[in-house]
Amino acid sequence: MKVVGLGQPAAGDDGVGLAVLNALGDVDAELVPLRDASPLVELLDGTPLLLVDALVGAGEPGSLRWLTAADLGRASLWSTHGLSVPDAIGLAQAIHGPDAADGLEVLAICIEAPTGPCFELSPTVAAAVPQAAEAVRQRLRGT
Repeated sequence: MKVVGLGQPAAGDDGVGLAVLNALGDVDAELVPLRDASPLVELLDGTPLLLVDALVGAGEPGSLRWLTAADLGRASLWSTHGLSVPDAIGLAQAIHGPDAADGLEVLAICIEAPTGPCFELSPTVAAAVPQAAEAVRQRLRGT
């Protein structure tokens, strides 16, 4: 399974997906860091993929939510990336077929909207990184 950490480190808490990837250490999975959702178009081909990303306005900062591609399609989400994750899913389905995102699971870490350039996570979101990394490890173990 591939684990993708998506984030923009210059946007503060939006970089949490990359921080979780860094916290995973040695796991039995291919770790893929992305700063933009565009490469997801090729990665979403129906095979299992676990995406770790920040989610604005979906809960208390630092809280975790497991989502599916269908959840992302129904939500009104705001993205700091040039291409949003739902847009990447739509393009992948257009290119690879309607089942392209069937293997996608998303671990979202809730954040507040970035207000400007910042290269550090807020204390609340930084405290969620170990919990999110453990949630990914458990998912990889099938527990």
